[in-house]
Amino acid sequence: MAGMSKGNRPIGISALAILEILGGVLAIIAGLFVAGLANSIPGLSGLGSILGIVFIISGLFAFAVGYGFWTGAKWSWWLAIIIYALGMISSLAGIVVGSVFSVIGLIIEAILLYYITRPGVKSWFNV
Repeated sequence: MAGMSKGNRPIGISALAILEILGGVLAIIAGLFVAGLANSIPGLSGLGSILGIVFIISGLFAFAVGYGFWTGAKWSWWLAIIIYALGMISSLAGIVVGSVFSVIGLIIEAILLYYITRPGVKSWFNV
């Protein structure tokens, strides 16, 4: 397989890569904002710091997936599988507690999971 060309990146993967990178950047900015804002309100600094860190870490994961999608890195495909599956589980939990918006999240995560498991997409990642 060494020296073998991967071919063209699927257009859907290009779009997802850009969206993941943008989403990652926005999550990192939001995390910094939440942590900074919470630290300025007495009694909320601990919770705000934790929430900010969660946003920053999720943003870093999204940014990494976007970069990996763009380059066709096999690890990004596996990371996306895990993230999309966890998103589906999270949406199912939201549906159980009565969140209508979780239905939309579940549908989106299912479509993404379906799309990245298509043969043409998998071949871009050599999986």
